Amino acid sequence: MSTAPSPLSHHDILGIVEPFTRRSRQVDLAASDRLNRRLLFKPVEHAGTAAGLPALRETLQLDSYRSGNFDLTRTLTSAEGHTATLQTSGRQPADLLARIEAVAPAQQFIVQPGALIARSYDVTSGPSVSAEGNVAVTLVLTRAVVHLPGLVLTLSVPAARGLSADITLTPSPAIDGSTLDLPDDLLAVIGWDWTRLVRKKDFWESRLRLRGGPARRTRRAEQAADRVAQHLAQTLSEPPARFHERHLRARWWAALRRAIPILTPISLIITVLLFPRIDFGEKPGLWLMLYHLPTALIALSFCLQELPEFVIPPRPRRSELPTWRKPSKEAARGMPTNG
Repeated sequence: MSTAPSPLSHHDILGIVEPFTRRSRQVDLAASDRLNRRLLFKPVEHAGTAAGLPALRETLQLDSYRSGNFDLTRTLTSAEGHTATLQTSGRQPADLLARIEAVAPAQQFIVQPGALIARSYDVTSGPSVSAEGNVAVTLVLTRAVVHLPGLVLTLSVPAARGLSADITLTPSPAIDGSTLDLPDDLLAVIGWDWTRLVRKKDFWESRLRLRGGPARRTRRAEQAADRVAQHLAQTLSEPPARFHERHLRARWWAALRRAIPILTPISLIITVLLFPRIDFGEKPGLWLMLYHLPTALIALSFCLQELPEFVIPPRPRRSELPTWRKPSKEAARGMPTNG
């Protein structure tokens, strides 16, 4: 039978917060939850910078466990409500605070033209001091949120090796009732590791392939967040027709990737029908190519980031809408959609 954790006593709190007090961090007893062994510290304000970094409010939360372990979480919040977290675990609160303070707020908020990226990390080790005197910690990205006008993209990175990152795109509601109308290959045109958008009721889903260990996955996910922020900022600032013109070849490649599952049985049937009718003679290479074509397509099917669908994908079409927003049903009768 489980027992409830014992509350933090005043003596416990004094011992735990002593390293924080030395760093001018004041515990907020009114906001803390002594029963659940959770301490909150009074916010610290960080001014904005000329480079565009917004002003940020920093709060610290320290969770204490009967096992002697602690979780320390820093939350940075902008005036617009955008947040990024930094979390670390261990047995010494002083070490956890040193890890948190080794990461500057500017490392978690990346400002790009037309986009703001909020990165959340786990700090797994450190801090360490290099020969040049630089303090560094080991960061593992857990989430990157790209904020754009009218759209928020969330990239969630699972801790398990080999799993793809999950992507959601959530549009902001419009006063005039219009809705954001996005093509399903909006992200797939970036490259092989990106999948098509799957429309849900109020958002879209997609995936991103990530390879390697935590360090490589973090670096790849950071680069992907920067790349998709630039891609979406540019795409959404232009008419939909420009997306088709700019990425026409990539759109056809994305459609071909989606067609790989259905091409597999088709190629098998064609190969069976052609073999008795072709005199390979002195062309053994042609025989080898036809023989292994279905096998190659099956292998490619397993490399796809999404579940194979035996469908013929629609060909990419140029949209005639002036913007990415589709008018409400009453105003949009007879108008085309983005293809």
